[in-house]
Amino acid sequence: MTFSRGKVQILYNYLPGAVFSHDTYGFCRVTGLEFQEEQDVNREAVAEVLMDTLRNWHHDWQVDAYPEIRDAGSIQKHFVIGRPTNVRFEPYPKTFQCQRCRRVYSLDELKRSHQRAGSCPEQDCGGYLAQFSFVQAHNCGRLEQAYINRKGCLVHGTKGLYFDDTGRVFTARWRCRLCGGAEIAHPRQNPCECSFSEHAEEDKERRMRFFAVTDPAVYRPWVTPFVNFEQQRLAELYRPEARPLILARTWSLLDRPVSEVLKDLKSSTSSNGDIAGEDEAIRELAKLQPDHPLVEKWRAKQANAREREGDAEQIRRLAGASSNEALQISRRMVEHVALLDSLETTTVPVAAKRLRHRGDDAGAQRIEKAAEYAGSKLGIRDLRAVEDFPIGICAVGYTRVTKAPEQSVINPFPRVEGGRTPLYAVVTTTEALYFQLDPVMVCDWLNRNRITKTVVPADEQGTWAWLYRAIPGLRQRPGESAYAKPEASAVRTLLHSLSHIFLRHIEWSGYAPQSLGEYLLPEGLACVLYANRYTDTKVGGLLTLFEQRLQEWLEAAYQGGVDCVFDPFCSDGGAACVGCLHREYNCPTFNGELSRSTLYGGPVAGEGLGALPFGPISVGYWG
Repeated sequence: MTFSRGKVQILYNYLPGAVFSHDTYGFCRVTGLEFQEEQDVNREAVAEVLMDTLRNWHHDWQVDAYPEIRDAGSIQKHFVIGRPTNVRFEPYPKTFQCQRCRRVYSLDELKRSHQRAGSCPEQDCGGYLAQFSFVQAHNCGRLEQAYINRKGCLVHGTKGLYFDDTGRVFTARWRCRLCGGAEIAHPRQNPCECSFSEHAEEDKERRMRFFAVTDPAVYRPWVTPFVNFEQQRLAELYRPEARPLILARTWSLLDRPVSEVLKDLKSSTSSNGDIAGEDEAIRELAKLQPDHPLVEKWRAKQANAREREGDAEQIRRLAGASSNEALQISRRMVEHVALLDSLETTTVPVAAKRLRHRGDDAGAQRIEKAAEYAGSKLGIRDLRAVEDFPIGICAVGYTRVTKAPEQSVINPFPRVEGGRTPLYAVVTTTEALYFQLDPVMVCDWLNRNRITKTVVPADEQGTWAWLYRAIPGLRQRPGESAYAKPEASAVRTLLHSLSHIFLRHIEWSGYAPQSLGEYLLPEGLACVLYANRYTDTKVGGLLTLFEQRLQEWLEAAYQGGVDCVFDPFCSDGGAACVGCLHREYNCPTFNGELSRSTLYGGPVAGEGLGALPFGPISVGYWG
């Protein structure tokens, strides 16, 4: 059987292996998806987010089912990226319970009984049969129908056996009606002989667990966002000569798009150092007419190119590198520059100018005041609205029982025709808000909390260079050498916590918090908050918020971010929980590296799954 659902709805609720409730067919399991192969996807970006996701599982046996991924070529060879259309499913579980006598039967038993379809085969009962609402699942990804007790009680056997469904797994029991409802047994949890069980430390982790069919733990999809720039647009930014320019653009030392500067550098001389043909003609013209407009323009371009070459050399020195090749530039740094250079972004000065042109002087003053408030009070040096942020989400696999990588195995989706593993993706362009933190304030915050103990230059340019040299973990990926060091984790936690607090108060835009996503750019101290809409229509709520309600939004975040409904327990335990910072959907790190203490001061989680390698925070970023 098949049905159609919204593309995003499929990615979160109807992926292969998921169990759901259907209005007509009852409980069902997804057996596969019909999809259209997606061509407009940046495969390099998908390869990186897939590798990042799999790095969360530290043992080979946890990811063995996946082909090896190195780059976009691996994606093309081993995977197929598709946009889901229709869902194929079957009724599941195929176990039934009588709604009158509460006895439980397998489908095979019912077929052998030759009883009227849908009615209980027990003599003198004939009650209505409904699907049994429990299944068994294991951390390895295995899913089975619930075990049916075949022994019954010691006195009456199975004659009076029934299942007492109390609505809760912990209190549901097998009972004997002839013994006055006496308890016979707990729901059985079968052992699972899998790789996870081989490495499990506790006996209970080797057994399948009993779940209600509708329990979210039965199926945990891993859906991760990626920025879907055209790869051709990014290609020139990966050239060695672009690396210092990318840093200069990120550090606000370059006020022109990197692609324009590269073009000027390329046109000034040819690759072998000879004068390019066009420039040679201009030189000849200069001999005849030194003041010709074309000659003046050429001279200005030459001077600008020499200046940019000098800037590039200065960046290399600041970064402590002797050559272009020594500069390390991550994909996210490239994406950051592409965002600044090639998207339709609106800065505060541009928005203020636009408002004044409409005759709204009060509105222009409001947004300028909001930007001043953001800089002086919140430590935000840049705020922008983005009209065409190219975002995508990709379902890469699933776990069962838990999403915690330490306690699960991640499973790919079943291979499709041709032997390739499917990745289900949806892409769009959407509205967004971009913000970047003040590097001087970030470094001062690190030093005041003794997370770092180095004298940092007081100027912005020197501070950016120090961050690049001293905290390489900001541009590294999970599992790399410096990624988990205290200073890198502290900066990411600060940026991530601030993002979640802003999203918590995003109602000023007309959006619900859960309908927005976030994309963190730690190496640029930046973040993008985007509308998670994958339709052709754009609401414009974020752009309206930026122009008309920016001050109210920032103040609400600053004043309300400190609160949690579970305080003081939450604050004492690390200041991050479902009552304040945790998000149910659209968090790329699944609520990792979060703490309100980074902003307001206080303890951070020091143990358990959410443990952070720094803290406590004596001085919050927001005081």
